[in-house]
Amino acid sequence: MTIAEIHGKLPEYEGMEDLLTSDVFSTFKYLPLELAFIPFLQRAVDFRTGETINYSFDDVIKADYIFWPKTSYFKREPDLLIILTRRNQPPISIVVEAKYRSGKSNINREQDLQELQILDGDQLAEQYYELVKGNFNIDYPYKKLLMESKDQFLLFVTAHDALPKHVTNETEKVLHKKGLHSEDTLHLYWGNWQTAWSVADEALNKETNIPWGFKLMLEDLKVLLERKGLRPFNGFSHPKPIALFKDFYFWGEKK
Repeated sequence: MTIAEIHGKLPEYEGMEDLLTSDVFSTFKYLPLELAFIPFLQRAVDFRTGETINYSFDDVIKADYIFWPKTSYFKREPDLLIILTRRNQPPISIVVEAKYRSGKSNINREQDLQELQILDGDQLAEQYYELVKGNFNIDYPYKKLLMESKDQFLLFVTAHDALPKHVTNETEKVLHKKGLHSEDTLHLYWGNWQTAWSVADEALNKETNIPWGFKLMLEDLKVLLERKGLRPFNGFSHPKPIALFKDFYFWGEKK
């Protein structure tokens, strides 16, 4: 968490996706899994159905966060690779692509080798393909966990208030063309930054025994997201009555 940003000392950087990604996911990294990241992940929705992720994370005992790893085939740099270690089952690997004020970074691959054109340069499709194939240049302990993982998730995080189907449909079509469309293997999910605010708020309101340091981190996360306009809209709590006037004037002088 960047305290200077909370106090408006970094105005030239406030629109950077990398800074927002670092702020939010580093907070998740240093908090207990069950307090922040798992609740955030459990609210992700399926690209195809728009339904909340149907998956149990009860047996997850550890999360490894690798920020901005590089892939070896398409030479991509996702924002994050998260590997969840489970008690009695293979790990779960998650590639995270986060957006704030920009769209997908697709690439025109017409001048590239034919084998690099298979996914039409779609950023999300290429990153998910790299995950499924294990094509990440990461240290051995993480690489071993990645190769052992049986379930691979793509998590697309944006500032949209609802699933941006016009964006995700494009990625789905590209992956289907490649043949990656099995119900058992295709795990494409979307979430938004506003959910991180909700997760922090609920943890602060529901958990009575949060250590003081964790509480401060959650409070700072809420303040940061509010500053960036990433607090969920929950309606007007105390709407003011509309004042009634006897006279109305349009470009005229009151007599």
